[in-house]
Amino acid sequence: MLGCFRWLSLFITLFLAFSAFANSATSANGLVEGERQEVAGYLARIEKNNPEEVAEVLQRAEQFYLNEGMRQDFSPVVLVLHGPEVSIFFRENYLRYRSIVDLAAKLSALKVVDIKVCETQSHGLGLDLKTLLPFVGTVPVGPVEESRLIEVEKYIYF
Repeated sequence: MLGCFRWLSLFITLFLAFSAFANSATSANGLVEGERQEVAGYLARIEKNNPEEVAEVLQRAEQFYLNEGMRQDFSPVVLVLHGPEVSIFFRENYLRYRSIVDLAAKLSALKVVDIKVCETQSHGLGLDLKTLLPFVGTVPVGPVEESRLIEVEKYIYF
């Protein structure tokens, strides 16, 4: 009986030691270092709803593509814009936002990003969807599309 307790004690000690080692090798996103997480896709988090933030997200997506995305299984980072920043992607504002639009067009052509603007917000700002730049898509309601991507499609924030 005493031998059984020793083995049980040894087993528990080894289990606890292994658990501590495994937890120390886990990164901030819950993955063991070197492990790649398979996700349905990435959704850009846009919170400030301004052109500068959109430019930053596009630059991050480009860097991500250069670092990670040269694989065949790479899926574009989705940007769902539903604030005043939707105006960036209408023809009448091209000169004002040229550098952002040019980067977005390039990344869209390379399938690094998939940009969608909210139809409701566009109409609210008095923008005509006929003047939307051709590489940009639309969704009826931006926040609903974001929720669908996160909850149903299992995208994660980029």
